[in-house]
Amino acid sequence: MTGGTAGNGFFIAEGLARLGAEVVITGRSRELGEAARALLPRSGAHRFVRADLADPESIAEAADHLGQAGRLDALVMNAGVVAAPPTLRIGPFGVESTVATNVLGHADLLRRVMPVLDSSPDARVVSVGSMLTRRIGFDRANWLAQESYRPRVAYAMSRHAAEIYGFELDRRLRASGSTIRSVVTHPGGAIDALTPDRPGVHERSVGLRGAARVLGPLFRRLVHGKDAASHSAILAVAAADLPPGAYIGPSRVASGEPILTEPVPSSRDASLGAWLWEEISSLLPEL
Repeated sequence: MTGGTAGNGFFIAEGLARLGAEVVITGRSRELGEAARALLPRSGAHRFVRADLADPESIAEAADHLGQAGRLDALVMNAGVVAAPPTLRIGPFGVESTVATNVLGHADLLRRVMPVLDSSPDARVVSVGSMLTRRIGFDRANWLAQESYRPRVAYAMSRHAAEIYGFELDRRLRASGSTIRSVVTHPGGAIDALTPDRPGVHERSVGLRGAARVLGPLFRRLVHGKDAASHSAILAVAAADLPPGAYIGPSRVASGEPILTEPVPSSRDASLGAWLWEEISSLLPEL
């Protein structure tokens, strides 16, 4: 569970722990990681592994730790930069930092832990996209801000790329005869005001809690809390059977119970997926 120390990631970890999973939380801060782990049901069954997706050395170290587990039933690739830098910043792997962290960091981690996933029957890889893909189209000529940079577009490109990569991964896994399955999800519109408090991980002000009690019933048809936003990824891990190219998101797009739904056409475009796969592979260093 990458990015499990806060936000949607923590609630994905919490939900999986409630279902009986033993969860490995990754994040940049050991202090936050241990605080998050302690809040999970059966806290002693879980552990924290430090992983900074903006640091290739940290990714390699985390993969080594995960590889020692002997079994990994699912990798939820949730972590990522949400607030892209106000100006262009070059990040790991020598490209725009938001896509580098959100997509290339996960791709690097995934290829390093693939052997341990392979040893687990019917393992799952879960990619997290965004409903923002419906508003900002994927631009292969500018997905790394080669021509221009805007923070919101950089974030959209990263979530588009995560979706495209996740579907291409599933096609390749099935074609190879692997039992690993790749599932793509999106959380909808998640806001802090509707998210329940978890001491040390998420705590609202008294005023915000009061506003949520009063306005929550109205706004929950438009957006939801991060606990509800986590349900799509939890279902992607826990569902007994999912069709090829499964895409899971809230029933009302921004909120609601998770359902099988449809991404934007570009996310499932096989030719675009093959192109992006080669692009990402060319940017990652040799193992």
